[in-house]
Amino acid sequence: MKKLILALVLVGIIATSAFANSFFIRNSTGSTFFFIYVSDNRSSDWGDDLLGNQVLSPGEILRVEALIPMNSTTWDIRIIDDDGDTYTLMQRRITEGRTVAITYNDLD
Repeated sequence: MKKLILALVLVGIIATSAFANSFFIRNSTGSTFFFIYVSDNRSSDWGDDLLGNQVLSPGEILRVEALIPMNSTTWDIRIIDDDGDTYTLMQRRITEGRTVAITYNDLD
């Protein structure tokens, strides 16, 4: 029985780690970000705003965690700042632990 429980725990840990993917978004603009949406580029939906009631001020970093397979490393990112400007990055290859700096060059 103990071996069965240990095996189930190990399977759970392996399955969870195989589907955890995290990276960081850095606000490298002079504007405050009010909305951040991130989706796997295969999705047709942006999903929920990652900031909720928070904001991402200039220079701050947001950790993004997604529960999708680790081999899914192509992301779409959409950000709306305090002026209503939209920054969109499409089909960005982002690996585990990488920081993506959003700059004025990403402004639509």
